[in-house]
Amino acid sequence: MKMFKIGVIALLAGLALSSCQTEKDAMEKHHFTNKLYINSDYKSEEILVKPGSAQIERTLSIATAMPVKNAITGTFVYDIDYVFNFGKEYDMPRAEPLPESMCVIENPDVTISAGASTSTLATVSFPGLDGLDRNKVYVCAVVLKNITDINVIAPKTTVYYVFKGAALINVVCNMTENRAAAQSWKTPEKFTNMTHFTCEALVRQNQAGRLISTIMGVEGHFLLRIGDSGVPDNQLQIASKTNNTNSNMQLTLGKWTHIACVFDAGKVTVYFDGRKVLDEAGCGLSSVTWGAYGSDKGESTGSRYFWLGYSYAGDRYLDGEMSEVRVWDHCLTQAEIQAPNHFYFVAPDSEGLIAYWKMDDGGGTILKDSSPNGNDLTLDSATKWPKVSLPED
Repeated sequence: MKMFKIGVIALLAGLALSSCQTEKDAMEKHHFTNKLYINSDYKSEEILVKPGSAQIERTLSIATAMPVKNAITGTFVYDIDYVFNFGKEYDMPRAEPLPESMCVIENPDVTISAGASTSTLATVSFPGLDGLDRNKVYVCAVVLKNITDINVIAPKTTVYYVFKGAALINVVCNMTENRAAAQSWKTPEKFTNMTHFTCEALVRQNQAGRLISTIMGVEGHFLLRIGDSGVPDNQLQIASKTNNTNSNMQLTLGKWTHIACVFDAGKVTVYFDGRKVLDEAGCGLSSVTWGAYGSDKGESTGSRYFWLGYSYAGDRYLDGEMSEVRVWDHCLTQAEIQAPNHFYFVAPDSEGLIAYWKMDDGGGTILKDSSPNGNDLTLDSATKWPKVSLPED
């Protein structure tokens, strides 16, 4: 019996050794050749371009499945001829080559060092995209060339960047049961004793039914709110020492409305979508201070913040979405308000723009100020960021 067990063990050991040798032989016989490819998440990436788009950058490298014995090099180039291949492959015959001046490749020569499997980085920059015709489609083909001593995965040696005109607004901020304020302005002097200013907001009120909903301002000082005792719950009111409203200032539920309020040394003019709905009404003030002062709510002491979506009580939020909230240090004219695309976009460095909350942050609780002043606002809590396409067709 003992000899039998020894024989079985020897047999199993022999089979195991034979199996290992067989696997090794198979691996050597059928081992995949180490191949090279562009290390990118995309073969084709769509980039949406809108007015004011900043320079866009991407990084590229090359990689292999296994570490290389000898250094491998390659070069990234923009090859316009490949754009026509893209048009055929993706059935986009009208796609045009991106102008060469709009594709700048820094450190185009990349190297995988011996013993490594990933190369140094090349940076692809796309400057001047603001100059593109947003009604056209442009393609940039970045191709890996001059590869040394290694096989390549042919389909993964080109990355296509596709540039299309985007809607001016693609995402907005839902303000339902939420609010936003600055604990302190970075430029408080710009919001103090304002004798001439304009405030704007693109607003969609989805639900009414509450006494007051708030757009922006400071309770008891100067406030843009919707509804009040005796005022319809979808009707805008400019609340200050005297409250100004009329039936022309009613919002249509579920519809986007651009609101512009112009304060001119105590006279208030309001526009809905560029149409005058309140004409030079006196508000009882010669100047307005939208301070960021006091405790969190401060209603018991009379000290109050500038808020979006809040005034006096927590149930006075806006049940809907907001976008493109701006404050200017001068009176915009009706022609300026009616300028093409003004409701949806202005240049962040526009003269006199002291705060510009695009409200397209898409996440988090910070509403970034796109003006040079850095007066960011903070939401009380996380919110939804509905996707939209504005202006609507």
